Amino acid sequence: MNWNRIVSIIIIVLFMTSAANADELDDLRQQLKDQQHAINELKLKVAGIEDEKKDFRVYWNDSLRMKSTDGDIELRVGGRFHNDWEWVSESQKTRDKLGKQPDGTKFRRARFYFSGRAYNDLEFMLQLDFSSGNVDFKNAYLGINRLIRPKILVGQFEEPFSLNELSSSNGLSFLERALPAAFVPSRNVGMMLADVSNDQKLTWSAGMFKECDDVGLAMADGGANATARLTWTPIYENSGKTLLHLGSAYTHKGLVNNEYRVRQRPETSTTDPFVDTGVIAAKSASSMGLEAAWVNGPLSMQGEFIDTSVDGYKEQQDLDFEGYYVQCSYWLTGEYRPYNRSRGSFEYVKPQRNFIGKSGGAWELAARYSRLNLSDHNINGGELTNRTLGVNWHLNPNARIMWGYVIADERDIGRTDIIQFRSQFFF
Repeated sequence: MNWNRIVSIIIIVLFMTSAANADELDDLRQQLKDQQHAINELKLKVAGIEDEKKDFRVYWNDSLRMKSTDGDIELRVGGRFHNDWEWVSESQKTRDKLGKQPDGTKFRRARFYFSGRAYNDLEFMLQLDFSSGNVDFKNAYLGINRLIRPKILVGQFEEPFSLNELSSSNGLSFLERALPAAFVPSRNVGMMLADVSNDQKLTWSAGMFKECDDVGLAMADGGANATARLTWTPIYENSGKTLLHLGSAYTHKGLVNNEYRVRQRPETSTTDPFVDTGVIAAKSASSMGLEAAWVNGPLSMQGEFIDTSVDGYKEQQDLDFEGYYVQCSYWLTGEYRPYNRSRGSFEYVKPQRNFIGKSGGAWELAARYSRLNLSDHNINGGELTNRTLGVNWHLNPNARIMWGYVIADERDIGRTDIIQFRSQFFF
């Protein structure tokens, strides 16, 4: 046997095997490197996704809110749902004049909104109402603030007139605003300047507006309004637990087709209007409003007077109509009405203790006297006086139950009694 040849063959085989193993090890090392690279890339992607998630913080603070980590963007989504029930008992003369006023129920408000702030300088809001069965614009505006003073608002929003009108319906002490609201221009499309003094005692706002329909459309000639408001809070103590609010407002209304009309329900949303001027031939109409409010802890009082002058057209004489109300409320559970110093208006109350189980929530008692006179010279629109009592139960910052009792007296016609109920949810 040739041992040298056998040994040589064994050495060659071992060498080839070692070489093959070395190649396999190199391949394995490369695969491990590739896998580690892929893992590193995946980690970077996951980290990027986590960073993106951290760009916005989503949280709940009486409404759904979102805020960027750098504070440049703030968003808010909310809504309100007011379901009303009313039972009406009218006099025979009222029935002869208007017909039987039926008991009824309706969604007084069914709204969603989307609002926010961008880069400390811009604010915006889109609020839509669905209570009529159609989609109606309520607020749709863009505001520029902080960058310049005064603040600029452009779009559709409330004209700056009346404390009662500018205070949120979520926090009103009664189901409906008082009778003089018939003179208030409410929401229209326009441009407005607004500001508050450095000590927050004075606010002012002024703007030009165009009368529009429910979707912000205003295409007719005329119908331009100039409206301004000034408020002063000479007393503001203990974060608003004690305050005195004084204000005045003026609006000059341009008329479409030289026609003017005012009508009003008896502080309800389901009956027909009880007083109505009918269509008046007029060049223009102007309203001056005075307002005052006083808060001392759980006790508050508020009142307004509005006088409206109508510039008659052709044979129509000049006319003067007026209305006023006074109201008071008391919180049995110790809350007080919060006041927005930059807007010069009141906001809704948050209970000190939410309703849980069998107790809690905030209870408010309220009373109001209001009057509206729509008769002058040849116009006999009627004179209406209302006395209203209210009981409100705020279960938590987002829910409220309201009860109301209205006694409406129309001069020379008679008395109508109305019982009201509302369930309300808002966020």
